[in-house]
Amino acid sequence: MATATKSKNTKSKKAVSTVKKGLATAGGSIVRNPMTTVYVIGGAIAVYLLYKTFKGINSAGEAVGEFFNPDFDNSVDVGPINNSGATISIEQARIFANQLLGAMNYQNPFFGWHGTDEDTILEVFKRITPADFRLIYNVFGQKDYNGVGSPPDNVIGSIQISSPRDLVFWLNSELSFTDGEVYRVVKKIVNDAGFAF
Repeated sequence: MATATKSKNTKSKKAVSTVKKGLATAGGSIVRNPMTTVYVIGGAIAVYLLYKTFKGINSAGEAVGEFFNPDFDNSVDVGPINNSGATISIEQARIFANQLLGAMNYQNPFFGWHGTDEDTILEVFKRITPADFRLIYNVFGQKDYNGVGSPPDNVIGSIQISSPRDLVFWLNSELSFTDGEVYRVVKKIVNDAGFAF
C-alpha cells in the first residue's frame, strides 16, 4: 500500500515538473521573441476581424438589396401559434427560443467578440422533436439580425442595417457544416420539421 502511494507521488511530481519545464520553455520563448509573439497574436486577431467584416458586409449587402427591391419578401407568415403534436408547452418553447437567441448572440466576455454558443444550441436540440421545433419557430417569430446577431439596444444599434429574420435563417447564418455534431443535429430536426436547412 505504501509503495503504491509512493509511486503515485513520484508520478505526480514528475508530471508537475514536466508542466513547469514546459511553461518555462514557452515563457522563455515569448521573452526571447516578443515580436514573433505579437505577430502571431496580431495575425490571429486580424483573421478573425476579416472574417467578421466579410460576414457583416455580406449581410449588409443583403439588407441593402432588400431596401432597393421591396418586392423581395424573406419573411414567413406563421399565423397563430399551434402546439399540436409538440411534447413541450408554449412556455417551454419560449424558454428554448430565448436560449437559442442568447446562444446566437453570444459575446466573448474578455474581448467582446460576437460568436455562437454551439453547446447551448446542441443541448436545446437534443431535447426537442421536429414538432417541438415548429412550436419554438412560431414562438421565436422574427428577430432583427445584423449579420452577427441582434443589433445592440443603443445608438449604434439604431444606425446598423438589420432585417427581421426567422429562426431558420438565424440558425443557417450562425451554423455551418464545420460545426460538426451541432450542425448535423440541427439540420436533421429542422428538415424533419418541414423547413429547408
